[in-house]
Amino acid sequence: MSYTTGDGDAAKNSEHTIVPGAESLIVLQTSPNAVCFLTHPALLERRVQLDADERGYVRFHARAPKHGATLELDIASTGADGETMRHKLTMRGDHHARREQPVPAPAGHPLPPLEGDPMALSNAELIARGYPPRPDPSASAENFARWHRKVSRPFIRVTPTQVPHHGVSFSRRAGEAAEPHIRTAPPIATFSPTLPLPPPLGRAAFNGTSGNWSGALLTQPALQFSAIQADWYVPGVNSNDVLYSAAAEWVGLDNGATDLYQAGTDSECLLLFGWTITIYWMWAETLPFAPWGLPNFPISPRDDVSVDTFLADQNGQTWFRDGSNGGLTPADNSVWLMIYNHSQGLSFWGFYPTAPEAGGGLSTSGFTGTTAEFILERPSVNGSSVPLANFGVCGMHSCWYSDSLYGNRPFKLGANGSTPFDGNLSYLTMLNGGTGNTLAVPISLPDTTSLGGYEIVWIWTGYS
Repeated sequence: MSYTTGDGDAAKNSEHTIVPGAESLIVLQTSPNAVCFLTHPALLERRVQLDADERGYVRFHARAPKHGATLELDIASTGADGETMRHKLTMRGDHHARREQPVPAPAGHPLPPLEGDPMALSNAELIARGYPPRPDPSASAENFARWHRKVSRPFIRVTPTQVPHHGVSFSRRAGEAAEPHIRTAPPIATFSPTLPLPPPLGRAAFNGTSGNWSGALLTQPALQFSAIQADWYVPGVNSNDVLYSAAAEWVGLDNGATDLYQAGTDSECLLLFGWTITIYWMWAETLPFAPWGLPNFPISPRDDVSVDTFLADQNGQTWFRDGSNGGLTPADNSVWLMIYNHSQGLSFWGFYPTAPEAGGGLSTSGFTGTTAEFILERPSVNGSSVPLANFGVCGMHSCWYSDSLYGNRPFKLGANGSTPFDGNLSYLTMLNGGTGNTLAVPISLPDTTSLGGYEIVWIWTGYS
């Protein structure tokens, strides 16, 4: 992948030359932690938000048309000190463009690989040292191997800066009333004996539809869904037909207007006179508030990322009523997020409170644990679902969830057509109810990372 930077440091005017036909990383330097908006006359009133990291780097990708046309973009930035700056970018396609060196790694603290016996430390000790809690290898050898992969290599624990994206929402399923308000919330805080197996709770309802979601939706837990996790490769997106489109992958717990806790990736695409501009960013959200972007956690198309969400106390330790099972306790007062970019060696930890939270005149109703989701979505901007970006084919694997009645015992995502042990499972096809067009179709396939479990593969079929 080619890479270019602007001439000069924090210059108001810069030129960028990239190889036509290749998706190239463009890096602009502005003031640290600045909030930036990319604009172009063709976008009319739409502004696309870009977040500068702690060193002032702003990243997006561009693909020049083969005929080598020129494109001019404006980026307006507002620094943490309130100072504003306007950048004019001139981009040209050139088959002889240089390939530059990458920018420095994001700000954070190096975390070395875990040394010695991986079973020697307790989960409390692991978390205190910056490593995720260890799954029980006797309950799932595959889940233990996934954990061991994380702790066996170095990461950078990124500085946990968070920036709200007002007007954007990775929301509950379309068809429910949308929240039109600008959302502002407090930022994410940073940093058993085996029970007899009950009969299935009932055959799952399959092949449901949604106007903005596609994927797997679990309902009716035995008690409360208390953990969910998945891995995926950030979908690269393209567009040949629409000015602006987006596709987001995420996992989450709960599903209501005021109780959805989720994190994932967003892939945005702009089509401007033959040029394709793409923006990839990691986010976390709890409804009804705006999602938080993580500017020190950059992602690029096809990066290998993972998200783990689970209930625990503020130290990351989960407590159960009967020691190792039987449901959550009042000590489990936080919804934890552990996010990793394995391709770039980055990690981010944070948590939301399970109790109701208020801010900006809005409030959550608190964690319930009634649903768990593995979703691909077309996001909403200012209350309306945007066209679904053309991702071609993408997927999600290592899909696991837990029910607090059975402690930390993980369950593998089931296949479309099966009845899972815990909860009811629906697979949702994204269908625009207004046009009747199918936009994305989920397919469940055997998952080589969790034998007996299933991964989700999505096929893009339309914008809107």
